[in-house]
Amino acid sequence: MIVELIVFLVGAAALAFVFRPYLTLPGRHEFWRLWAFVGILGLVCLNARSWFVDPGRLGQLVSWILLVLSAVLAAVAGGQLRRGGRPEGGIEPTTTLMTEGIYRYLRHPLYLSLLLLAAGVWLKSVSWASTAAAAATVLAIGQTIRAEENELEVQFGEAYSDYRARVRGIIPWLV
Repeated sequence: MIVELIVFLVGAAALAFVFRPYLTLPGRHEFWRLWAFVGILGLVCLNARSWFVDPGRLGQLVSWILLVLSAVLAAVAGGQLRRGGRPEGGIEPTTTLMTEGIYRYLRHPLYLSLLLLAAGVWLKSVSWASTAAAAATVLAIGQTIRAEENELEVQFGEAYSDYRARVRGIIPWLV
């Protein structure tokens, strides 16, 4: 467990370094996304020794399905955002409101991908510690979405309000 703790501490420090401009800006989505990433890192470290144990167990099978769905969704949504959102650098900030492709059905497919990732990693070995880390990660993702919604409302104004009114947030037909 000491190796996992070291990996977690080094990884969390690296994430904090990358997100350092936002560490004092809790109103920004990047602040909360940092904590979502730290939560996922914590889940990975907590469950690292369980990834390939008892591969036929239902929890393991569901876990792998969620992890694959997460990766596919991230690849599709990230690619579409990079191409259609006309970002200033990388994937964000976008300069065009993305409403095509998967964004026609979900406003936040990349955050859904993170939720699927967290759920998949959590199912590798469900414990009190991993459940607490998963819950904290879900809360951080929720705060990330709230902050980003506010930012997009300011950036795109009425166009985003209209988009928000007609397209679900992260789960089609539900949320």
